[in-house]
Amino acid sequence: MYAHPDDESFVAGTAMKIADAGHDIALLTLTRGDAGLWFGKEEGAWTKVELAAERANEWTAAVRTIGYGRTRLLEWPDGGLASAPVDEVTAEIVAFIRELRPDIVCTFGPEGAGSEHDDHRAASFLAARAFARAAIADQYPDRGEPHLTRRLFFGASPYVPDMLLPSGTTTPTHVIDVSAYRERQAAAFECHRTQFKDRDFFHEVLERRQGREFFHLAIDRTGATPAHDDLFA
Repeated sequence: MYAHPDDESFVAGTAMKIADAGHDIALLTLTRGDAGLWFGKEEGAWTKVELAAERANEWTAAVRTIGYGRTRLLEWPDGGLASAPVDEVTAEIVAFIRELRPDIVCTFGPEGAGSEHDDHRAASFLAARAFARAAIADQYPDRGEPHLTRRLFFGASPYVPDMLLPSGTTTPTHVIDVSAYRERQAAAFECHRTQFKDRDFFHEVLERRQGREFFHLAIDRTGATPAHDDLFA
């Protein structure tokens, strides 16, 4: 569960690897990214409606490249997710969880992936809130039968001394080798042409990770000792 179209591409390696291992993968994106810029166009040369439509098309192409099965792109306000009505957004996420009945949920860390982006931080809060409430029968009873998801993961990053971010990032508990998926992951981001202002940053992130993606196990309902190179084990 992520905030914007293109967020999914930054962790696409793990999604691809999980799918190749025989798991179903699904994606919920909370906004259409219509408050952003349109790379290659002068500001004011498009409307928010036009950008939202184009980013939805890009998201669809990236989703196809990654191999997500069931997906949903919501229309909560880009740049204003933190002030969106909490119960209404939670209800939509709960409905998605109860419909899919997943084993694990992945989202941003509460610090917003080190960027202090309020939409990222809000997505983390909302996902964690829905993760808890989806299991409780008297919460949103009109949104499906309760489902207890086993694990909640936050995106994470190891400490890098020469790359201090404003808030730091969540400390990893799991490291996933995704080196075999780098080219396909790059192809997923290439779908987001309106966001090519972030293209160099995306490739810098991949280079810095050296074929790995990092996660923090925030909630574990399995009672097992986790294997740190496998989100399920």
